Amino acid sequence: MVMKVIALAGNPNVGKTTIFNALTGMHQHVGNWPGVTVEKKEGTFDYKGERFLVVDLPGTYSLTAHSVDELVARNFLLNGNPDVVVNVVDSTSILRNLYFTMEISEMGLKNIVIALNKIDLAEKKGITIDIEEMSKILGVPVVPLDAKDGRGLDKLKKMVQKVAHGEIKENPITPHYDPEVEREIEHISGVLKGTKLAAKYPLRWLAIKLLQRDDEVIKLVERYLGKEGLESVMTHINEVEERYGKAMDLIIAGQKYEFIDGLIHEFMRYGQASGENFTDRLDRLLIHPVYGFITLALVFYGVFKFTFAFGLPIQNWLANAFTLFGSWLAPHITNEALRGLLVDGIIGGVGMVLSFFPLVFLLFLVLTFLEDLGYMARVAVLMEGILRRFGLPGKAVIPLILGLGCNVPAVMSARNLDDERSRLVTMFVNPFVPCSARLSVISFITAIFFGREKALVAASIYVLAFAVALTSAWLVSRFIPGESNPFVIELPEYLIPNWRSLLIHSWERSKEFVRKAGTVILLGAIFIWYLSNYPAPVGTGRSYAEQIGHFFAPYMRLMGLDWKAAVSLLFGIIAKENVISTYGVLYGSEAAIRNAMTPLQAYVLLVVTTLYIPCIATIGAIKGESNWKWATLATAYMITVASIVGILVWHVGIVLGW
Repeated sequence: MVMKVIALAGNPNVGKTTIFNALTGMHQHVGNWPGVTVEKKEGTFDYKGERFLVVDLPGTYSLTAHSVDELVARNFLLNGNPDVVVNVVDSTSILRNLYFTMEISEMGLKNIVIALNKIDLAEKKGITIDIEEMSKILGVPVVPLDAKDGRGLDKLKKMVQKVAHGEIKENPITPHYDPEVEREIEHISGVLKGTKLAAKYPLRWLAIKLLQRDDEVIKLVERYLGKEGLESVMTHINEVEERYGKAMDLIIAGQKYEFIDGLIHEFMRYGQASGENFTDRLDRLLIHPVYGFITLALVFYGVFKFTFAFGLPIQNWLANAFTLFGSWLAPHITNEALRGLLVDGIIGGVGMVLSFFPLVFLLFLVLTFLEDLGYMARVAVLMEGILRRFGLPGKAVIPLILGLGCNVPAVMSARNLDDERSRLVTMFVNPFVPCSARLSVISFITAIFFGREKALVAASIYVLAFAVALTSAWLVSRFIPGESNPFVIELPEYLIPNWRSLLIHSWERSKEFVRKAGTVILLGAIFIWYLSNYPAPVGTGRSYAEQIGHFFAPYMRLMGLDWKAAVSLLFGIIAKENVISTYGVLYGSEAAIRNAMTPLQAYVLLVVTTLYIPCIATIGAIKGESNWKWATLATAYMITVASIVGILVWHVGIVLGW
C-alpha cells in the first residue's frame, strides 16, 4: 500500500520540528534535497493501521523564491503532490503566520490542515481563539495544539487521515486585493491562459508572482511565452508600478496583511494577559549590550562544565572497557600481525575515538536544549552588531552556530545568505569554528593534561577560534566589494523543550560521529597502524610513520611539537577524530601520552588542531559552494594562521614560564 505523504510547512520557530519529532519519533532520517544543500527531514508514523510519510519542509516566511529554502518548500508544495499540507501556525502570532497560509491557498491547494500550535502561550497572553469560527472563515480544518506536551496530537493525526482520504471537502479562502490590483491579476492571467502553463499551475498564482517579480516564475513564463511575450508582460507591470509609485511586491504584501487583519478579528479576541511577559523580562538581561555578553560567557562555560562533568566518567569507563577488551582478545590471536591490527590499530584507535561519543552527544544535547529553549536566537541578536564590525552579515551567526556541530552543513548553509560577498566571507571563516569532531580532540587532550581547569582550557580554545574567525572575516572582507543586507530574525517565546524531542534531535546530530568511527576513522586507524608497523615497528626509525613525521619535524619544532604530532595532524585532515586514534596507535595509552608532552605542548597541539584544516569534507563543501580557487585559498590561509598562532603560543608560553 502506498503511503500518504504529509508536508509539514510553516514559518521558522513555530514548533514544526517539535511536531515532526512528536509524530515520527525515531522513525526518521535526514539528508539533502536533490540538487541543493538544504536539509531534508523525512519520517513516518502509523495511525489506525495506516502508515504516513511526513516531509518537514524548510521554515520560511513566504513562498516567493528569494532563497533556496523558499524555493525548496514551494517546489514540493507545487510538484511533490503531498496528500495533506499541515500548515503549522503559531497562535501567538496569527497575523504574520497566516500570510504564509494565504500563499499556500493562492497556489490552489485544497488539502490543508492548520495545526494551531502554542495554544497554551496564547491563553497566557490573554488571546482567545474561536477554533470553529476560524476553520469556517479560512475554509480549512483547524486543530489546536500544544506540541511540546503532545496535547492535540491525536486530533491532528485523525484530521490528517480524513483529509488524506478526501473525507473533508475544503474551500480555502484566498486574499482579495484592491480593484486595480485584481484587474492586473486578471489581465496577466488572460495572457497566460492560452499557454500550456494553464494545465500545470494556477493562473492567478502565476500572475501574482509575476507582479511580485519572482525570478523563478519569470524564467518559467519566459519558456512558454518567449522573450518578447515576457517583455510585454513586464513592461505592463512597470507601468502599473509607475502609477502606484512603489513596487507591486510591497503593494501586494501590504494588501494581503490588510486582508488577513480583517479576517482574524472575526475569530480572535485579545484580553488581559496574565501578568508581565516572562520573555520580555528575561530578554532585558540576555540581549543587554553588557549583561548579555556576561551571560553568554557564563552559559557557554556552563555548557563545557556540564559536558565534562557528566561525559568524562562515561568516557573513562568506555576507554577502560575497550582496553580490557583488547587485553582479553590479544591472547586468543596467534598471528602477530593480525593481533597488532585488531588490538592496537582498530580497538586502540577506533575504540579511543568511540569512547568520546558521550561528550559529543551531551554537547549536542545542551546546544539543542538552548536552541529549543529560544536562547540561540538571542545569541544571534547579541552577536549581530559585533559580526557587522568584522565584515560579516548578521545572518552569518546561524552558519557559525551550526559550525559547532559540523562545518560541512555550516558551510553549505551559507548559500542561504542574501549576497555573494556575504556567502564567500562566511564560507571562508566558518572552518575556524570548532566542530564536534574537534570537541572530541579538545576533550581528549584536556582530560589528560589539565585537571580542574579543563573546562576553562576548553573554553579558551573556543574563544581563540572565534577571535581568529572574526579577525579573518575583517581581513578577507576588505578585499571583496559589496554591502551586507539587513539582519532580520524572530525572537521566539522561551519554552521548556520536550525531552523526547531533545533526545531525538541530539541523536540525529551526533550519530554522524558513530558513522564516521565505523568508516573513515576505521580505515584511517588501519592505515595509521600499517604506517606505524611497516617496514619496521615505530621506535626503529624505519616505519613509514616515522619517516613522514621526521620529514615535517623541523617545522613542528617551531611550535614545540614532535614528529608524532605531525603524523596525527596529517591524518586529522581526513577526519579530526584521527588525531585521537593516531595518538592511540602511536603511544598505546593515555599515560604514555601524558609522559611525552608538557601541558604547554598539549595546549599548542590543541590550538593547531583547532585552527588548521578541519577536514577534507569541509574543503570539498567550500569548493562545491564556490570554486577550487576559493577552497585552495581557504586551505592555505588556515594552515598559515594555525602555524603562526601555534608558534606564537609556544614561544610566549616559554617566555612566561608555562
